[in-house]
Amino acid sequence: MKVGDLVKVPHVADNLSKSNNRKGSVGFIVRIDRSPISHKIRYWVKLFGGWNLGPVPFMGRQLKVISKSS
Repeated sequence: MKVGDLVKVPHVADNLSKSNNRKGSVGFIVRIDRSPISHKIRYWVKLFGGWNLGPVPFMGRQLKVISKSS
């Protein structure tokens, strides 16, 4: 995964979705860094949807790539 990839965050739809709006679980990776505590790679995602969330950090196992950036 890299900056610019379009990703889906499956668990966000379950926790934040209003009236089954699945757009909130999709976003772009805008930054990649390492957690200062766990030293694992974090992917910062700007989410789409009816709320203003992001960028929000996620671990790689929490994301599914929908479309890779070129």
